[in-house]
Amino acid sequence: MSILDSLPSFAPGGDPFATRLTLGSFEFQGFEVPESIKISAKQQVAVHKLVGGKRVIDVLGTDFDNLTWTGWMVGTSAPDRTRAIEDMRDAGMPVTFTLEDYSFSVVITGFSSDFQHTYRRPYSIELTIIARQDKASALDALTGSLDALINSDIGEALGLSSVINVQAVTDAVTAVQTAVSQVQNIANATVSAVQTIIRPIIAAQQIVNATIAQVNAAIEDITTLGGLIPGNPVFKTATNVLRQVEAYTQLPGLYQMQAVLGRLQKNVLAGPLANGTASVVTSNTSLQRLAADAYGDQSKWTGIASANGVTDPKVTGIQEIKIPRGL
Repeated sequence: MSILDSLPSFAPGGDPFATRLTLGSFEFQGFEVPESIKISAKQQVAVHKLVGGKRVIDVLGTDFDNLTWTGWMVGTSAPDRTRAIEDMRDAGMPVTFTLEDYSFSVVITGFSSDFQHTYRRPYSIELTIIARQDKASALDALTGSLDALINSDIGEALGLSSVINVQAVTDAVTAVQTAVSQVQNIANATVSAVQTIIRPIIAAQQIVNATIAQVNAAIEDITTLGGLIPGNPVFKTATNVLRQVEAYTQLPGLYQMQAVLGRLQKNVLAGPLANGTASVVTSNTSLQRLAADAYGDQSKWTGIASANGVTDPKVTGIQEIKIPRGL
């Protein structure tokens, strides 16, 4: 056993100063390794120019340029090594490109060799990047912490429902809890799984909004028709006072429930929204129509509703609507 056997992380030959460059199972050696490889990328954006010079910019994610370099295949193994890369190119399958601490999933979209001699063949290669592998994606970073946030919101909503003490609200929050409990790792959940949570959340928001309207109406009735007014029966006066106290107790909880459900919506959608959003300026339409145009499925309107913080699918007037990508 030589000392080189204890240096598995070094480039071929055991040189600790050589650059380690691999493509699939193929490891470049000696003159095959270029002096440099440029790794460049741009942030993809969609720029919407509005009237008056205002711009709306949608951030879509990192777009890597193709990787290109040149080198030399030399020696008695040059024909076989050239053919090995040609075979990978012809297969058209994704392979892993590694350059020291960089790692990408790539497809070989171009490879050419200049036959100067059987044992001397300059080459050039082009790789198209599919995805980066050495860095966690935005979705991966959400896993775990997102579930904790969502479970915290569910716990707070359940606590508020017991204070509000309205059966319809309690049932709606319980339905949301049941939907959440059936989905694991919400950050990486499928679109259909996310939709099973979003629908009961929107239903709960609508019930809370309706309950707020009812409680406010009850307070107004009690204030104008009840109270200590001559001629009012004592029983009615007492009942109105008790109802007013109950209403004033419920209202803060209902408004807080609105905020919790809104936050829960955003947290559940954090996974899909990590893929980016697009924006459209539209008027007098519906979220169902927008969902049908964007995804080919009008039932996904709830995802658009959550991204825009609304519960009513009707779009009135001229509005800018966010369309989540990846739903």
